[in-house]
Amino acid sequence: MLSKNHPIILFIDRNGFGVYQDVLTNIPRFNFTPDLVTNLDVINKEQFSGLIATFIQINKIVPSSLGVILSDDVICVKDLTIPAQKPVPNQNPKADSTDDKEHRDEVQSFLENVPFEEILAKVIKTGTVNRIVAVNKNLVMAIIDAFTSKGSVVEAITPSFMYGQAINFTAGLTSDNVRAILGNLEPLRIGNLLTDQEKMISPPNLGGELIIPSANETKKPRNLRQYILIGIFVVSVIILVVVYLTLGVSQAPPQSPQAENTSAKPVSTQIVSPTAPITTMSADLESIQIKITQSSQVNDKAKAANLKSELLKMGFQNITDEVSGVLTPEKSSVIFSQDIPADLRNNIIAEVKKILPGTSILEDQELNSMINIIIGKS
Repeated sequence: MLSKNHPIILFIDRNGFGVYQDVLTNIPRFNFTPDLVTNLDVINKEQFSGLIATFIQINKIVPSSLGVILSDDVICVKDLTIPAQKPVPNQNPKADSTDDKEHRDEVQSFLENVPFEEILAKVIKTGTVNRIVAVNKNLVMAIIDAFTSKGSVVEAITPSFMYGQAINFTAGLTSDNVRAILGNLEPLRIGNLLTDQEKMISPPNLGGELIIPSANETKKPRNLRQYILIGIFVVSVIILVVVYLTLGVSQAPPQSPQAENTSAKPVSTQIVSPTAPITTMSADLESIQIKITQSSQVNDKAKAANLKSELLKMGFQNITDEVSGVLTPEKSSVIFSQDIPADLRNNIIAEVKKILPGTSILEDQELNSMINIIIGKS
């Protein structure tokens, strides 16, 4: 299933994902932000993929086989009330047909209510129960594609409940969890959402095959729900505006002559000359290393020079800049090591966004007093 040569375990939950590989000193984590992922929907796929590629590069993750574990809070699950049955001799065929139809109807009803445009779905047999699982395909594949573009190969995408009580994923991906996963790869194989994903379920053999509803079956109900919700929203906004204007006109107090005279008089204001921002940094600036990286494809020396100049004014001493040959990310980013204090981060972010307004803020798990500034296309 997974290669013995530096396999990668990727655990995706609602707030981000963690990555294990034996060549890493820890388990780095990528956190979702509202401008990237909201309610498990990818907002900006190009920017999202670029930041994950940067995350892979910074953590020096080696291309290998990839096993993906899905947390319970990113999947939609339902236990089917009518389990799949094998044909029994001398049994009434009409009863089998009725059970199969009810089973298919239950599955289709579930899939139509999954709130994503594209899904990966499968019926998995767990003990005596057939359980249908669905996940947002766009989110999962956007993450996986960033790894495969670097040379990794995805082997399995499996819900975490396949490991039952043997593994507790409450704390996310931990060293103990990884040892248990690598010690028992059978759940990855059985619950793999990638197997037979192009096949539709046939009535006699429901367990273990993927269910992918056709576009005609799912798109119409979802669009209808969207139109209804949009219509309700528009009507609600119109009602609120009318109520607000009505109350605003009726409750506005008449303006007194004295107030009119007062408003006509010029008001003197004191002009205060701007002063340098007061910083309350709780770290020794000389011990912090800052690296400014830009791609050879962009090589915007002016931005790099301005950044370095402003950071020197703030009191930083250890600042380096370099030109990298890697692909230029769409968006600039600042990556803080975990031990950089919050007050210092806020000051740096304020200065960086003056020069690179659309910068994303990230954090790695290192404790090396390091700040990486990567200059992107925007």
